[in-house]
Amino acid sequence: MWLIAGLGNPGPEYEETRHNFGFMALEVLSRRLKIPIRDSGRRLSLGRGYRRGEDILLVRPLGFMNLSGETVAPLARREGVDISRILVMVDDLDLPLGALRYRPGGGTAGHRGMESVLRCLGSDGFGRIRLGIGRPEEPLSESDFVLSPFRESEMPLVEKVLGAAADLALDVIFNGKTAPVTVNLTENQEKEGL
Repeated sequence: MWLIAGLGNPGPEYEETRHNFGFMALEVLSRRLKIPIRDSGRRLSLGRGYRRGEDILLVRPLGFMNLSGETVAPLARREGVDISRILVMVDDLDLPLGALRYRPGGGTAGHRGMESVLRCLGSDGFGRIRLGIGRPEEPLSESDFVLSPFRESEMPLVEKVLGAAADLALDVIFNGKTAPVTVNLTENQEKEGL
């Protein structure tokens, strides 16, 4: 079984913000897999399906970002999901908009949602797809920036990133991709092993 979690903040005021890039990527993956995600009433929205020989759980934690692990870890334990078959999709300030990175394990890069998942799982052996949002231009603070919506001019690139994130997740789930990879859609390049 695979558990794919998209991280973000719940509520309409956060829907189209940069910090909800993980939620947005999970929605695209949900459509591609034809596995609808529905509120379960237990601090999460959940989609469950069986595709191409794989049981798949799509999870959107409905607690705030820095509490994401409190939803992901208990669900993974209850469902018997191995750490190596957990994939988390999340925004990343250290990558520019248009770039995304997959790694099968590793650190949190200071991302509080990822820190929560790692702490609650007790392992860094889960996969992650980081979707670049870039850093704010002065004088906007990082916290204000991540909670701001994408600009209209950024939306075509945002849509490309979301599609590429879904493609990458499908490659991990169905093709057993384990090599780290960085994709930069603004330069049309993909690099293995980063």
